[in-house]
Amino acid sequence: MMKKILLAVGVLVVLVLIGAGSAMGVATHKVNKTYEDVALPNITRDSSPEGIARGEQVFRAVCAECHAGGGNTKPVGVRMHDFPPDLGTFYSANITSDPEKGVGAWTDQEIARMVINSIDRNHKFRPMPPFPNMGDKDLAAVIGFMRSGHPDFAPEKAQPPRSELTPPGRMVFSFAMGINDKSRTAEVPVPAKAADSVEYGRYLAASVYDCVFCHSPGFDGSEAKMKNPDTVLSGGFEFDLTPMGGEGKLLSPNISPSETAGIGKWTLDDFLVAMKSGVTPDGHILRPPMPKYRYADDVELTALYTFIRSMKPNDKVIPPPAGGRPKVEPANNDPEKMFSSLGCATCHAPGKAYEAKLQGAKGKPVEEVAKWIRNPEAFKPGTQMPTYASLVDENNALALAKYVLGRTGGTVSEGTTP
Repeated sequence: MMKKILLAVGVLVVLVLIGAGSAMGVATHKVNKTYEDVALPNITRDSSPEGIARGEQVFRAVCAECHAGGGNTKPVGVRMHDFPPDLGTFYSANITSDPEKGVGAWTDQEIARMVINSIDRNHKFRPMPPFPNMGDKDLAAVIGFMRSGHPDFAPEKAQPPRSELTPPGRMVFSFAMGINDKSRTAEVPVPAKAADSVEYGRYLAASVYDCVFCHSPGFDGSEAKMKNPDTVLSGGFEFDLTPMGGEGKLLSPNISPSETAGIGKWTLDDFLVAMKSGVTPDGHILRPPMPKYRYADDVELTALYTFIRSMKPNDKVIPPPAGGRPKVEPANNDPEKMFSSLGCATCHAPGKAYEAKLQGAKGKPVEEVAKWIRNPEAFKPGTQMPTYASLVDENNALALAKYVLGRTGGTVSEGTTP
């Protein structure tokens, strides 16, 4: 009897190994094959002033965070941390206008297909989350902005390494997320823009800003996640903070309308401030990889809020990361304590992701640095640094600016008092 049991177990193991081997073979084929049969979409740039403005709005909120990285605006490609390291090593591409290292030689249609299908001009798959349901008009606007002559797209020769998928990564992209090999043959319309439109808010959350993908568990695309109302927006997507100078894993928070675990108690004003400034109603700092939506207008953000409020509440509590969540404490005249309590240390302390960014303040007048601290977006539109104007008054900002300049080895002008 025992021999029969062992034989049965052995057969089962062999079958599992054969199945796993076959699945890996299929996954590797799907990742490496040439997708010449995926037609180029009939989408060309929108070069109108309105189109370029809309394109910048979408690009800054969606594309720049991946292709430029936090604190930068030139899309030269950076190391990505949006997926667990078990899936591979990921780098975004240089998408400046350089004809060799960037996308200067790509056609509008080739760029559009890359966004829709994650298939490049050589018909090869790249491990970039696709946007298969982004409307034609929004895609045309993004391409219009990229081709507008904006200095951020001036040719750059930087070329990040190619992304490398591990065997689990190939399985995830091939089966869990799926490779979008469907040609776009019909126009995808953009819903009518309205603050009170659940449809428009759903389009933004699932097809443009990817709120659904990042704030719902699993690796399925946003469209698939939307089919699971019990878990959509409940959080739990995993990010690795270690390469960014953090500690351990970060699970995306629950943003369902749950009053106990989500953002159900947030007012519309709370939501608008958090999305634009990066500070929640209870004083927590929205840390990377969560972007700041400074380029989104109030109608868009209100539509997002309307959509979120229409969804099913989920009371699942998402645990904080090992290092805790930075929280704003009442400002005081101790700049070292402010540097920590305001969350500055999360990004700029030794060993953190943006330690070197402090050197940008070196040699600047303390008053200018203080103004930067309170309203960084006034100096660098699109920056991912939170806005502290409502949290730090001018005197405390001056004290903190002196402290920051001291950390850079810079000097502080005489006669300036905090």
